[in-house]
This record gives sequence, C-alpha cells and structure tokens, in this order.
Amino acid sequence: MIEQQIIERLGINIERFFEDVERSLDRQLLSERDKQMIGLFLLGKRRKQVADIIHLSDAEIGNRLSNHIYPKIAHLMQIEQGEIANNWTLILNFLLDAGNGYKLEPPPDLNSDHFQGSFGGQVFLHPSHPQIAQLQIRATQRYQQGFYYQALLFFAKAWYGEQQRYGRGNPEIGIYLNNCLLETQRAFLQQRNIIIYTLAVVVPFYHNQGAIATEILRGVAQIQSIVNYQHFDRTPLGMEFFPEQNPWESLFSICGDSSLPIGRRIALRIMVVNDTNNVYAPYNQTAEKLATLADEIELVAVVGHYSSEMTQAALKFYNGKGIVLANASSTSNQLSHLEDSIGFYRLTTQDRINAAYLVEYLVNTLVKGKIAIIYNENSSYSCSYRHSVKENLAKYLHSLELHSEYGQLGGDIYHLQNFLQRIQGQVDGIVLIPDGGIEPNSLHNIGLVSRLSLSRCLIAGSATFYQENVLHWMQERDSSEFSRRLIACIPWHWDSPENGCNGKNTVAQAFCQLGTRLWGSRNLTWRSATAFDAILLILKSLERHSPQQKLLVEMRQFFKVQHQSIQGVTGLLQFHENGDRVCPPVEIVTVARNQVSHPKSATDNISQEWQWQHLRSHEFKNT
Repeated sequence: MIEQQIIERLGINIERFFEDVERSLDRQLLSERDKQMIGLFLLGKRRKQVADIIHLSDAEIGNRLSNHIYPKIAHLMQIEQGEIANNWTLILNFLLDAGNGYKLEPPPDLNSDHFQGSFGGQVFLHPSHPQIAQLQIRATQRYQQGFYYQALLFFAKAWYGEQQRYGRGNPEIGIYLNNCLLETQRAFLQQRNIIIYTLAVVVPFYHNQGAIATEILRGVAQIQSIVNYQHFDRTPLGMEFFPEQNPWESLFSICGDSSLPIGRRIALRIMVVNDTNNVYAPYNQTAEKLATLADEIELVAVVGHYSSEMTQAALKFYNGKGIVLANASSTSNQLSHLEDSIGFYRLTTQDRINAAYLVEYLVNTLVKGKIAIIYNENSSYSCSYRHSVKENLAKYLHSLELHSEYGQLGGDIYHLQNFLQRIQGQVDGIVLIPDGGIEPNSLHNIGLVSRLSLSRCLIAGSATFYQENVLHWMQERDSSEFSRRLIACIPWHWDSPENGCNGKNTVAQAFCQLGTRLWGSRNLTWRSATAFDAILLILKSLERHSPQQKLLVEMRQFFKVQHQSIQGVTGLLQFHENGDRVCPPVEIVTVARNQVSHPKSATDNISQEWQWQHLRSHEFKNT
C-alpha cells in the first residue's frame, strides 16, 4: 500500500530502490517494517506519526534508522551517514534525480485504433506455454508503469523459459530485453558518450500466424544485441538476470562477444510496430501514425514494410518527416520508379531480376515445355512479378510456351482447384506468385498447389513462396515424388557458397554462428538476413552521423552520391540513386529431403526431414 502511494504520488521506482539498498552494504534484507518506515518518511510523515502507524517507540525507530537503514542508504548514495540522518529531503532529491535511475518516466501510450507499436509495453508473439505467457504479461505491465528494471527481470525469465522449452529464444522478447536494459542504464551510457538512437521495425504479425514477423525480428534482435551488449560488463549481467544459466552462456555474453566491430559509440532502441497489411485501406495508417510520433520518440529510421503495397503507401509519410526507410522485403518493380526516393533503400532483389533468373532456370531445366502462371491480380507485387516473368518468357519462345494464367490466388479455393484440374497433365511448370500477405487466402491456397499430384510438373515460386508451411505440407505427404520439384528464388540462403554459413563472406559466417546459438540451426531465413542488413546499413551511417546534419542527407551522400559500399550478410551493400541495390544477390533453392544425419538437439529445426536446400547462386551485373 505504501509502495503504491510512492509510485503514484512521487513517481519513484521504490521497488528498485529497496533492492539496491539491500545490496549496497552488508546484503542484509530489509524487513517489511523497514520498507514501510522508509516509505512513510519519503511521503513526508514525521517520526511520531511513523511510530503510531508501525507501532514502534520513537527510540526503537531511531535505533533502526541509525544502525541499519541510514548506513545502507548512505553507502548507496556514496556520502557520509551524518549527511542524511533525519534529512529525508536529501534522500528524496536523490531518488527524484533522473540520472540515478529511480525516477519513473512511464512511456507514452502509443497505441490507438489504427496503430500498435511497442518498446516493451505490449507483446505480439505469445508462446502456447501459459507460465511463459504470464511472465510476458508481467513484463509488459511493469514496462507500462516505467518499472524498466522489473520489466527486464520478467522479460529475461520469459526469454530463458522459451529457450529451454523450445530450443530457441523469442526475438520480440530479445528486442524488449535490449530496450529495458538501455532504460535502466541511460546514465551509464551517457557518461561514456554512447548515444541511444531509436529505430522502428514494421512487421505483419497477423500474416501466417506471426511466422513472417518472427523471421524478420530474428535478424533485428540479433544485430541490436550485438551493438548494445558490447557496452556492458556481461558476466555480472548474466549472473543478475539469468541466474539459472552459466553467465558465460547467457544472452548478454554470447551476443556481446560477437566478432563484428559495429556501433562502438552507439546503442539501439527499437520500436516493434504491427502493420495490418491491409491493401484496401485508403492510405497507410500505420505509417501516418509512426511519422506523427517521430519527434516524440526521436525516431531516425524505419525498417519495413513487408509488402510492396504497404511500402509504397508508407513512403510519402516518412519522406515528409525526413525519415530514412530501409526496406528488407519488398521487391516490386514499381518501387524502382518512385517520385521521391531520397531516403529509400531496399535490401532485396527487384522482381525483374528475380524473374529473369527464375525463367532462365526453367529454360535450362525443362528444355522445352508449357508454363502456367498463378498470381494475385489484387497485389501490385504479384502483378509486377508476373509481368517480369512474361517479359522473360518472350525471350525463349522456342523453349517455353505460356499455356495459361490464373490471377485469383487470393480468392475462392474451389475456383483455383478447378483451374488446376484443367491444366493437369498439360503443363510442365507452374510459376507461383503469392502476395505479401495482403489477402490471407493467398498463402492458404498455395498449399493446394504444392500438394497436387503433379509429379512431372516443376513448381517455381517467388520469394513469398519461401515459407516453412511448404515443409510442413511435404512432411504431411511423406512422399519423395516431389523432391526437387518445388523451387523458389530468394536473396539469401544459409548454404549460399558466397554468403552462407561456410561461404567466403565473414559477416555472413558470424551471422550464422550467432544465429545458431540464439534461434537454433538454420532458423535464419532470407527475411532474417535482409532485416539484419537493413539495420547494419543504418548503423554504419549512424557511426558517421553528425548532429548538425540529417541522417537522410548523410546516407544519400555516402551511398548514392559517393557510391560507397559496405559488406553485409547478403553481400555487398551498394545502391543506385533510386534505392535499388547494385548487383543484388539471387539464390535458387529447392524443397528436398534432408539426406544428412544430424544429431538431434534442442536447437534442431523442427522440419529436419524436409528442408529448403540450396541449388545455385547467381549475381546480375550492370543492373
């Protein structure tokens, strides 16, 4: 009761103060009566009033203060005991000084009917385990009150619980762990001239039951942890927040010991934002709200959006605020022709390049044959990819013939089934182009295509076809007739000879090594890699950032005017004026049985029997 009054009236994190007092000298715990006594004095009660409330004599209170309470508080404040004896105003001023970390500054309420953003006050990715979910809820409640230290404790328990139970951590919780640590250590970082920058990552939590968002956030959480934990003494942190675990194996230690030398004077605070991915909204309300909040939360850059449609709709809001947009997943050709691309950078490979290589692969594999295209006519991305495929098919009329098209992938599944029955036995290949989650049926319907009895038919998908769902569907069939008959064209794969775990690229090697420890073997996808590179791109710019200059201007001068480049997980990051990558990577992967016998462990991929396996790499020049 007293503690709640202190929180409400004084805005002081009294729970953390009590914890620090108990650790400050002899580690003897404060009794409940001691805490009540301290609380009453902080609320302005006189000694006689305190004595009447807690039923102790004046002399007993004096003895308890002099022999037990004042020495511990004086040691914590690093002053002589005589200076604070009966001087509760001095103690109160110490607690109200924001630099000491006890003054509560509850974060603003960011959410509205059209916006869901979180630094730690809301969790989108909940586990099925009720106890872990309850830890997440307690963490968010503490964060909403401004109890960042307590929130950090609960987030750490939730992270460790998921890691132990499922063999991998929850990347969203990893991000909030970072954010809470920065809030509790602001004074420490300020003393060392380490600047905290705020980024926002916009992901579609409701698309494919959060699978896409999880893949993206793994890359984000990984690079944020590398940057932030290097600034701290990580062994004590591990002992404090992960007491059940060897401190050298805690989240803080394994990320802080990364070999990547990045962000030496920088810390990253990241807001996780849910994008409803609603293509039928008149404009992007998520982007509009985020741009409106930019000044309040000191936002310097955004990573997102997932779909090409949402990205294009969002750009005008970010451009209007001078905010950099680094895109890690949109590939539509329309994004190559923006009216205002000064602050736009995309890490993925545009459709015209992906489609050219995909068609080339089909020509070389099928030699001669007929092709059907299945896409979503309501998606600008899907239409863009389809247009690029048809353009390239026209170059190989002697080899491949376009047999038919179906543009309602996001519509009624029975209509799609009728189309597939009509082309059964008449086509040698299907190019499958699901949208980026703007219509929920699209992803569901591709399951019907991938499970067809088309043993002679090669199904070639765009990057949106690269889903773990496909592996589950194959495992359900338990049939090898489709082995290497399902392929996809993506920008990165774990086994890429150039940018994979054993490739020539040392940044990619480090990315895979750390990713295995955090998320389990091979659970990093192309979406994780491009998200990592998007943050890396911004981070390298922040390392050169001058407060006198806009980040948007500095990035354009460095990447688009001077044509400088940096090494990322997915290869060399270099950009044209329109924001497209120079020489973007292309990887062809296939679904096949895993022929390698791995020892089973807690971190093995849950779909070990079927995997997306690497077939070949390609890099287009002079694009």
